Amino acid sequence: MAKKKRTICLFGIVAIIVVSLMSSTELMLRVAVFTHSPRSAITMEYKAADDKGEGKDLYIITKNAPVEEATQGVLTTWIVYHFGPLKFARYYGEG
Repeated sequence: MAKKKRTICLFGIVAIIVVSLMSSTELMLRVAVFTHSPRSAITMEYKAADDKGEGKDLYIITKNAPVEEATQGVLTTWIVYHFGPLKFARYYGEG
């Protein structure tokens, strides 16, 4: 029984840590960029764009934006979606 209690406690702590990390806009933006270029995710600088919608924000990478390998296009505009306290980011596009 003690092992089950310890496992549940550990799972709870891990869940709290994951939710806390997913509540950070900067971290989720960097994680999304990391999938395209790990170097850019660490060294990038960004600013919030003026275009904000309900439940989402646009960010423009101003320094060290990742480059898509297939087209050699620079990926500068990213969107962060808000679902309660959680945030998810992805490439928005230039259109």
